[in-house]
Amino acid sequence: MKLAYDRDDTADADDWANTIKRSAVAIRRSIAETLFTTGGGHYGGSFSAVELLATLYARHLRIDRDNLDDPHRDRFILSKGHAAVALYAVLSHRGLTDAALGSYASFGSPLEGHPDMTALPGVDWSTGSLGQGLSAALGMAIGLRRFDSRVWVLLGDGECQEGQVWEAAMLAGLARPSNLHAIIDVNRRQEFGWRLASEHVEHIDPVPDLAAKWRSFGWDVIECDGDDVVAIDEACTRATERDGPAVILAWTQKGHGTRLTESDPARFHCTDVSAAEHAAIMADLVLS
Repeated sequence: MKLAYDRDDTADADDWANTIKRSAVAIRRSIAETLFTTGGGHYGGSFSAVELLATLYARHLRIDRDNLDDPHRDRFILSKGHAAVALYAVLSHRGLTDAALGSYASFGSPLEGHPDMTALPGVDWSTGSLGQGLSAALGMAIGLRRFDSRVWVLLGDGECQEGQVWEAAMLAGLARPSNLHAIIDVNRRQEFGWRLASEHVEHIDPVPDLAAKWRSFGWDVIECDGDDVVAIDEACTRATERDGPAVILAWTQKGHGTRLTESDPARFHCTDVSAAEHAAIMADLVLS
């Protein structure tokens, strides 16, 4: 099966890694331009997921860009659907969609505010109601495992407060589909709930002891630096070698990539920016 990215396993690691790093800068520029043009949106969680998505699509998702309808291809579900603009930017940069990013979240556009599988080819599940992506991914993995197709799903750590996540995790621990791979964007921030506790406590993880909880449900747990494409690539490879479901805890920085978005993760969860702020964001995203 042809990859969307022409992977060369014999190439020097710095070659492909630097290619993805440059791609990540271009993807962030596209996200920033799109959100500024269309009036704002989810900078923080979109930026923190860029290296995860870019590495996954470049190195691990077995998708033929000329045959997106292939029933046996790998699947990807963006369970944290509010980061849809990041997915759209990656699909655009990978040549998997020609939809104009400038139409994002506008009436009639296939690039809806949350991913819609009925609107955009290449989107494998409609998401936005948090906590539902893992259940869909589990069903796909069970149905596709006889074809050796892999199913990847990206969740947010705040999303893991949803009970449905753990219902799916429990069933996956029993069914043990080895083609089910979850990635959690652990940026340790969310818009409501635990954030309000900061008035009394310096920091509370959205889900404390996340690794122990996943292990208790029968999952293999792999941890990595979610802002490092080499570490992500190694974690994804290890996940595909497990005999059962695997989850990657990818430790990221919310708003990663620019000084402004990193400086105030609470604000940049979802916001609009001034022209001067947009210029500052773009100035930090220099293409080499």
